[in-house]
Amino acid sequence: MLTKRIFVLLYTAVLALASVFLFVKIQQRSLIIQLDNHNLSANAYHVVLRERESMWDVTQKIEKSKKIKNVQVHFQDKKNKDLTYFFGTGNFEVPPMITGSFFGSGAFDSEVEVVIVGKSYEKKLYKPKDQEYLKMDSKYVPVLGIMGDKYTSDLDKQIFIAPSIEKSKQLNANSFRIVIDGKKKLDKNTLKNLLGAKRIAHLPQRHFLINQDSWILDHYRELLMLLVLFIMVIFGIVIWTVNNRSRYIELLKNKKEPTQLLFEEWEFYTLLTGLGTVFGVLGGILLTDLTDYVALLVYNVCAFLINNIVYVILLRKQIDGLNRS
Repeated sequence: MLTKRIFVLLYTAVLALASVFLFVKIQQRSLIIQLDNHNLSANAYHVVLRERESMWDVTQKIEKSKKIKNVQVHFQDKKNKDLTYFFGTGNFEVPPMITGSFFGSGAFDSEVEVVIVGKSYEKKLYKPKDQEYLKMDSKYVPVLGIMGDKYTSDLDKQIFIAPSIEKSKQLNANSFRIVIDGKKKLDKNTLKNLLGAKRIAHLPQRHFLINQDSWILDHYRELLMLLVLFIMVIFGIVIWTVNNRSRYIELLKNKKEPTQLLFEEWEFYTLLTGLGTVFGVLGGILLTDLTDYVALLVYNVCAFLINNIVYVILLRKQIDGLNRS
């Protein structure tokens, strides 16, 4: 009997541990999706201006606004998807960096143009002394840092440019694809009124959850494996009850009360599966770099509760059948 209980404990722990690794995969996939989309969130807006304005005009409206805070503005080149003029104000979302640092506030009101490049450019940079440069249009532009992560994504090929004041005043904003994203979700009407936008809408990106309902498609492999884990949990219940059938028969023959037997068996099973779940989840968290635990905990708590409910139902049915016979 002790061997069976240890098996249930370990079996539950292994399934819980596996669930942690699957949620790490979901986290990794979500990160790659965001990086593939210029590190923009699902709440980013594509803005088309009503009148001709320079980049400087647009960014200054945002900079001076008291209603729009902590935002990043991407002026994406319509001919070269890897080239983006960048502006940020406040505490905006910053991509992962391999070396150097991302644009500081001083980069957006400078007389000198500077760039941030993806890791694909790392070996293409010119470094005469301590400063790295990227050759663009026959001139060398200072590089502040290199973006990237341990995962491969489209961000690796990106060039983010913080233009000089003079250049930002020369460039027509509507000649670019203007995308605005906030640290928190921006109010569409406030943004539209501030910029005098002709049209404003969420980005039509196939990877994001809310607007395109494709989050499930992006993570279907991991979700399918979570379903398999849950089925294995139910399978473990069946194996446990079948293997204990002979013991239940013996206890009932010895005048064991069915209700008492049900409670004692459920008590042991709950303790074992509870400990197994806790050990598995904690072990997985210690072994991985998971940063968001909410979904993982919700999944395992729900699996634990449903597991015990199903176990009680099957056990009651089995004990009642044995008692009648």
